[in-house]
Amino acid sequence: MRQKLVLFFVTATLLCGQTLDPWAVLEQGLKDPNPVKRISALIPMSVIRPQTKPVAMIEAMLDDKDYGVRQQACATLGDMKSRTSIPRLRTALDDKAPEVVFAAAKALYAMGDPMGVAVLSEVLVGDQKDSSNFISSSIRDAKLKLHDPRALLLIGVNQAAGLLGPFGAGVPIAEQLLKDGQASGKTVAALLLATDTSEESKAAVKLALGDKNWTVRAAAARAAALRELTDFYDDIAVGLDDKRDEVRYACAAAAIRLKQTPAKRAINRRKLPVKK
Repeated sequence: MRQKLVLFFVTATLLCGQTLDPWAVLEQGLKDPNPVKRISALIPMSVIRPQTKPVAMIEAMLDDKDYGVRQQACATLGDMKSRTSIPRLRTALDDKAPEVVFAAAKALYAMGDPMGVAVLSEVLVGDQKDSSNFISSSIRDAKLKLHDPRALLLIGVNQAAGLLGPFGAGVPIAEQLLKDGQASGKTVAALLLATDTSEESKAAVKLALGDKNWTVRAAAARAAALRELTDFYDDIAVGLDDKRDEVRYACAAAAIRLKQTPAKRAINRRKLPVKK
């Protein structure tokens, strides 16, 4: 009996010293029976570079039985600019849910694919729906924005997103965070700090990773990933065991991004004129 207890404590000690695998955290979320959690795992994956493994994981969700999950999979592929996913996104244009078709069209349009432009043009002239109940949902959303201060904050995030280039992608994560009753101006600030390069804001992001508000922690993880703050990896790894699923997924995606090798870019070198 005594030997069994010793073995138990030794095993527990070893396990406590191990860092959770960020891939496993996301895979667990994508396989969760609750579609809300599957969507929550997909949203932060937009910060991951479009390499083979993450793209395959997201593309698999295009076949999910829940249309909301399929819709988010399209949006995430578009946000991460996964050009290899264009054929799959074109197939998603035939989805039975208008929301999925619209999300696929927006993703294709973002990557310059003509089929995306065609579908969005149909929506504009009224030949295609972008939602199963677009009119009533639009009215409902308008009323909510007039009475919900978080929705007003989100308007600011959406406007800023147009000016932030690649950092503005993935606005759905802002929507997800701001829908929670705990969201505040700090959450918006953490999201927007992804575009700043000062040491002061870097220190603020690190502090936000340990904030008591879960929406701030998730937003800070995203900011750290987009700013390539590789020295924050250990701080983000702590979040893999966070009590909130949304934070765990955000930290998992951020940890993966920080370990990815940046894509090599060709450098155009201009030939200088030879002095005679």
